[in-house]
Amino acid sequence: MRASTSMAAGDYAGHHLSVVLREPLGVTGVITPWNYPLLMAAWKLAPVLAAGDTLVIKPSEQTPPTTLKFTELVADLLPSGVLNVVNGGAIAGARLAEHPDVDMIALTGSAASGRAVARAAAGSLKRVHLELGGKAPAAIFPDADPAAAASALRVAGLWNSGQECGAACRVLAHDSIAEEFVERLAGEVRTLAVGEPRAGEDVEVGPMAPRAHFDRVTGCLERAKAEGVRVATGGGALDGPGYFVAPTVPVDVPEGAEVAREEIFGPVSTVETFTDEEEAVRRADDVPLGRSASVRTENARRAHAVAARLDSGTVRVNSHLVLASEVPWGGFKGSGYGRDLSAYALDDYARTEHVMHNHER
Repeated sequence: MRASTSMAAGDYAGHHLSVVLREPLGVTGVITPWNYPLLMAAWKLAPVLAAGDTLVIKPSEQTPPTTLKFTELVADLLPSGVLNVVNGGAIAGARLAEHPDVDMIALTGSAASGRAVARAAAGSLKRVHLELGGKAPAAIFPDADPAAAASALRVAGLWNSGQECGAACRVLAHDSIAEEFVERLAGEVRTLAVGEPRAGEDVEVGPMAPRAHFDRVTGCLERAKAEGVRVATGGGALDGPGYFVAPTVPVDVPEGAEVAREEIFGPVSTVETFTDEEEAVRRADDVPLGRSASVRTENARRAHAVAARLDSGTVRVNSHLVLASEVPWGGFKGSGYGRDLSAYALDDYARTEHVMHNHER
């Protein structure tokens, strides 16, 4: 499949007609995570197929059924060999990334997984698409409404049990409103209904997916408390069966603390304070990840200025975790450099060829 790009054909050099063609890359390897297994597969499948590529997808070994079922449902809609599924763990993923017949590897996962895939892909110099983790800051300025901010971040910070790379898991509140905000956020978080997802429609927070991740989240919280971080609500595992962690709000978190820098990927929203705009931007950017961020203020000048300075792939003003398929989703720094959604994703899964004709007579 070949189609022209938005660049018009024309004589960009004297007596030479240039045409730019967009071509499929070939075979794309796709590795998807366990937190949104079907959605993450769809975000990769759509642009890969639209670009004219074939693909081999490896779902997380924790959550393969939805990808397998989807493949079964579309089996009669796609030509044989276009969509292929390989099951397995890290060994299968590494083989897919290093395989010489795979022209590109696309991963949604952790920063550690991204580094491993990039290393494996380097041997064949294949193109790499990385959509990795996040530690999203949400800066709340003194002119914002603390009650409205707390209500919004109740969901934006803890959606899907915090197993969300764009979650507002790191709140930076101006010190003039921090006390009121913490009280309101803790109150909002305490109202979250925790339980087994099929227990009823009122359940909002489910368990951690695998046991290893449950241990990781609870271990991080235990270390934070041992370091003196105060917890306004929650704080650890819930009693009873299952990998449930109480929705937790660590507060008065010191700069540089592990709980404020490392991706926890659980139902945890930390709260730090700042005194002015410069400190807010500096502390918001002082993490190795740059998936998303948000700013809450009624000052339009501040909103534009701060949003432009934040080192994150997506920055929202007076909202957080709102998605639109027409705009790109991707990060900076340790959050990778791939783009999902929108026409920008198509650019990741295609290549351009310049054909030049000498028509001088």
